[in-house]
Amino acid sequence: MYKVLFAEDELLVRLGLQKSIPWENFSMELTALADNGLEALRMFEEIRPDVVITDIRMDGMDGVELVRRIRLMDEECAVVVISCIDDFETLRKLIPYKLNGYVLKASISIEEICGVLGQVKDYLIKTGRTAEDIQEDTKSLEESISDYLQNKSRKLIWDNAKQMHQLLLFELRAEDKDKINELAMEFIYELVNRQMPGGTLIPLKEKEFCLYFPEKEKNIEEKVQRVNHSIEGFLGVQFQVTRSKRQRNESIKEWFDRTYAEQSDRGFEGNGWNPLIQKSVTYMRKHHQESLSLTEISHVIGISSSYFSHLFKQQTGKNYVEYLNEIRLEEAVKELRGTDEKIAVISQRHGFQNLEYFSRFFKRKMGVSPAKWRQKNQ
Repeated sequence: MYKVLFAEDELLVRLGLQKSIPWENFSMELTALADNGLEALRMFEEIRPDVVITDIRMDGMDGVELVRRIRLMDEECAVVVISCIDDFETLRKLIPYKLNGYVLKASISIEEICGVLGQVKDYLIKTGRTAEDIQEDTKSLEESISDYLQNKSRKLIWDNAKQMHQLLLFELRAEDKDKINELAMEFIYELVNRQMPGGTLIPLKEKEFCLYFPEKEKNIEEKVQRVNHSIEGFLGVQFQVTRSKRQRNESIKEWFDRTYAEQSDRGFEGNGWNPLIQKSVTYMRKHHQESLSLTEISHVIGISSSYFSHLFKQQTGKNYVEYLNEIRLEEAVKELRGTDEKIAVISQRHGFQNLEYFSRFFKRKMGVSPAKWRQKNQ
């Protein structure tokens, strides 16, 4: 298989092409992904790919300089450039470096990319460049651990297994499982890895995964809440998260099976929240457009308003009004991005009865006014 290095700083473009292109049809394997030019150069030096697909504008080192540096090391590897600009001057600079393809990001399609990759394969064959044989049964460590935990394999070789002392098990809420696809899960994996870099992430069944952490990992609960809040903000879904510490002499598999059983018995409680608070948050999301006072929500939940206020702050870390307005803001932001309707109408539709208050709250949370945010994000 021909080794491919793909350098692209936009996450959704990177994940989209990674999953959509039938690489095996061109005897290719996507060996490395980079989100900036410096990382791409380092990876090129390490794996020496046969094909490089690169964006032009990236942090650290732009695509023009990356291609120039690559050509100093390898004159024959195939290079395909993807850019969001139809720039003759950029093309002129790249002419001396013998490009094998150039694709505009604005009009990119899988058919066009596949056509370019077909030409690249022909080029590699003509230059006498042979594809390395890669054994089909070669799996990553994460894939091997996943198979072992799900009884698909009887043996596990994991040098750091004994060092793991904390486990997080993520399962998507039943009502959210149809709301996201495989591409969204890849986005979630990357987000989790960035915000919790000390863990080993293991994909499990569809829309389930776990994280193993060594004993030194600190502030697990705070990190879980931050991750789940980010996922909910980006995708509108939430995970049930079960936290577990390893018992003495417990194997990785025994530990996982015990935690999985505990999760099934417990049911969804949203980051370990009290079921009453989870019920209240669910109700708040459903009725956020209404004038929902503390007295009204506590009556719905069936406890006194003073105890509800105390419990809500204790569980979520925020007071009731602040949390409700954050929910309203999330929904308003979706409409600001997707419609041209007046800001006053949108804010009122989502429970903000005063435009001036909405504008102040928006700027405090988002850093800019609603009008400026809309200009930048439409």
